[in-house]
Parts: sequence; structure tokens; C-alpha cells
Amino acid sequence: MSEPDNTAASSPPDMQALLSVIRTMVGEVHPHWKNLHFSPDTHLERELGLDSMARMELRTRIESTLDVTLDEASAICANTPNRLMQVILRAKNSTAGSTTVCDSATDDDDSDLLMGAFGQAVHPAETAEQRSLADWIYACYCWLVFAVLGLATWLVVVLAPFASWRRKLAHTGAKLLFILTFTPLRVTGSEHLDPEQAHIVVANHASYLDGFIVTAALDISIHFIVKGELARILPARLLLQRFGVEFVDRFNSNKAASDVNRITRKSEAGQTIVFFPEGTFTSFPGLQPFRMGAFVTAVRTRVPVTPVAIRGARNIIRGDNWFPRRGSIDVTVRPPITPSGAGWQVALDLRDAARVEIAGYCGEPDLVGSGNNEA
Repeated sequence: MSEPDNTAASSPPDMQALLSVIRTMVGEVHPHWKNLHFSPDTHLERELGLDSMARMELRTRIESTLDVTLDEASAICANTPNRLMQVILRAKNSTAGSTTVCDSATDDDDSDLLMGAFGQAVHPAETAEQRSLADWIYACYCWLVFAVLGLATWLVVVLAPFASWRRKLAHTGAKLLFILTFTPLRVTGSEHLDPEQAHIVVANHASYLDGFIVTAALDISIHFIVKGELARILPARLLLQRFGVEFVDRFNSNKAASDVNRITRKSEAGQTIVFFPEGTFTSFPGLQPFRMGAFVTAVRTRVPVTPVAIRGARNIIRGDNWFPRRGSIDVTVRPPITPSGAGWQVALDLRDAARVEIAGYCGEPDLVGSGNNEA
């Protein structure tokens, strides 16, 4: 009598099955890449655009498809299909105590959560500019205004005893920055922001000025999501903590779930959170792909997403060039978009709807359709 065939039960997971799950995920997050061809060594973050939020969802899909329970931190940190397969095999073999989480050897510097570079930011060499004496006088004047006003604002915000005072002082200081540098700041649609209701504000990111622009334009209580590296700079940390920001460690995928949960609790408490979902900016114009953190948070908390389009900031301070130019800024607040339900697809739909609104008013091309089709 022949022995029962246990080959199927004992066979290792199929790499092609894993690649199929990843391909489906990429097609949902970036529909223009739905026919993307990639290999087991393709980087999930840099080449496929799957940020930590997408990899959390990917882990759930893999567990369902391949009938395996994965360690969350290890699955999120795995940055190629090959590394994911190692995590899967480890789980299948139930090698207790051998689970490996992110370290400097596997996580590099590209696992971002809610902010950070999607792909490799390219800074094309700028052509040499002929700057006049008037340009230099204006630039020096702007930096003098920034230094004096920045120091004064830092002192009053850090020393102010009440959060409402600190918010108002920061708002006033940011407005003064644009007034004193002769930079028109026009805001339309501010009636869409109900100060009595929590919002998830998402804005395009084009310049170092964007934080000041949002602070000056939105006269409501807001809390920014900022990169954790700033917490290591004492003056910046003191100011930002008093202003109620949330620091996010962009390079530690181990903290993905805890960061999201912390920000979710803040949103559930009725606080308005500001995200720059592109996560980075470059010297060349264009709306980059949106990361998913803001939209997953909105779906979890049932808080509406309010798109804010910033136009003109990149022309004033561009990329890594700190030479300020004359210009004007337009801020357009669009109507809030309420999540239609729960789940990953709802977050994707929310992201796409917010992107359409911002793309229509930011005055820059939408770069989402310009990705490569091979990796």
C-alpha cells in the first residue's frame, strides 16, 4: 500500500506565489505599474514604491495567501521578495528565537513610515544664475528677517505657558515672515476647516517654506508630523515639542505600528494632524507619489481628509538652493473628503481623491504617471 502524499503539505512556499501577491499590491498602490516586471531582489521601497504602511498590508495578504503567520517587525523590515521569503520560511519552520528584526545590515536607510524619500530624489544641476546686486540685497534681507523673527518666535513660543497662546504666536510669527519679506500669501477655502472638528490635512511638499506656509495659512490648532532627526537638534526639539508636533523615525520600520497607533490616538482625541504625504521634495517641479500614512490614519479614525494645495513655494526656495527669490504663494484649501468605510481599498481611494484635488491647484505636473515599467 502506498504512503499518503504529503508533498503539498510539506513543500516550501512558492516564490512565484509571493511575487504574485506583491504584484497585486503594487498594482493597487501604483495603478500605472500594474504590469511591472521585477525580480526576487527588487527593492520593495525604492523600486516598487511600497512604504511601510503598504508593507503592513502586504504582510496580511501574504499570511492569507500562503497560510502562514509572520512576525510583524520582520515582515515590514524585509525590503526585497527574497528577504520576505526568508521570513516566511522561518515562520513555516517555526524556528523559535530565530526571528530577526531590522538592523543596520538589512534596513539600510530607506524604510520610511509616514515621511521620507520615495525613490531616489534627483537634483539636476542648476544652470548658473546671473544674480544682480538687488537679488543679493533681497536675499540678505530675507535671511536677516528670518534670523531675528525666528529667534523672537522661538523665545515666545517656548516660554508661553498655554498651548493656545503658543499656536497663536506661531501663526502670527509665520505670517510676519511673509509680510516682512514682501511675499504675498493668498489663502482661499479656509472656510472648509472647521476649528471644532478634527481633520487630517494633507499638503503637497515643494520647499523648506511649507511648514511656515501651513502655519501662517491655517488659523486653527494643528499638529505636524516631522522627521525624527529634528529631535536630535535641541533648539528645534524644544520649539517643535511646544508646538505639539509628532516625531516619526523615518529609518526604523520596527516603529511603524507604534508610530501609527500614537498618531491615530491623537487624531481620535480630536486634534488636527498635518501630513506632507510626498514626504520629501526636490528642486524640479512635480507632484510625487503619496505615501499611505495619512490616509490609513484617516480611515482608522473616520476623520475627514482635507487637501491643501501650495503653489509658488518651490520658486522662492528650491531644493537644496538656499538663495531666496522673490515670489508669491497661493494656498487653496479644498473641501474635506470623508472615508467611505474601512479597509485598505478605502485608504487608496481616499489618497487618490486627495491627490486629484491637490494636483488641480498646486500648479505643478503630476508625476505619478511617469514611473518606469521595469525594475
